[in-house]
Amino acid sequence: MEIFVLGCAGSGKSTFVKNFSEYLREKGYRVDCVNLDPASEPIYKASKDIREFVKTEHVMEEYGLGINGALIKSVEIAANYADKLKCGGEFVLYDTPGQLELFIYSLAGRRFVEELSSTFSLSIFLVDSTLITDPESFLSAVMQNAVASLRLNIPSLTVFTKSDVSEVNVNVLLNELKKREGVLAELMEKLVDFIELTTIPYRPIKISNLKKTGYDDLFSAVNELFCSCGDIS
Repeated sequence: MEIFVLGCAGSGKSTFVKNFSEYLREKGYRVDCVNLDPASEPIYKASKDIREFVKTEHVMEEYGLGINGALIKSVEIAANYADKLKCGGEFVLYDTPGQLELFIYSLAGRRFVEELSSTFSLSIFLVDSTLITDPESFLSAVMQNAVASLRLNIPSLTVFTKSDVSEVNVNVLLNELKKREGVLAELMEKLVDFIELTTIPYRPIKISNLKKTGYDDLFSAVNELFCSCGDIS
């Protein structure tokens, strides 16, 4: 099973890959971790590392680019090596670039997924719970997840990180949304349909990478996603 770990910068992608891979190994599974970020060294033992083929700092020097241009260029170059990053583990965790837009809004990201995915592939979209402070920020995160799933054409699970320091109450947020008034409120109410493209209505998954909690719930959801007899609720 291939798991593409997505999320905005600071959501805890690399820490999640490190800790969740350890969790899976303790259950007896063969697990591979793959770094797809040409700008960052992995904080875990990587079975494959895109930085063996391209490094953003070298791209900056070679092409005379600034950091943003080099990030885009290095991810484009990295996609040419996607076939060299395949692994044979029962679970393969792909740690995507820190900047979410580099992966989901580029042809390179789609190419990575097409090359590396199989019948049992999904993305885990990490949402920083500390940033979900109102209905607007909640719906923004949900929309990003829906867009990622549509762009990459694989199912996605929404996972709220940092649950040890902040609690996301979906029902409270939705009730607050109903109290809004004006054109913006009408727009947000229509966007609630985006939630149906995620797993949030059925079971909000909340984890703490610091305390390593919530992984059992996530593991169950990952398996149920591909089980015809499973019930995600």
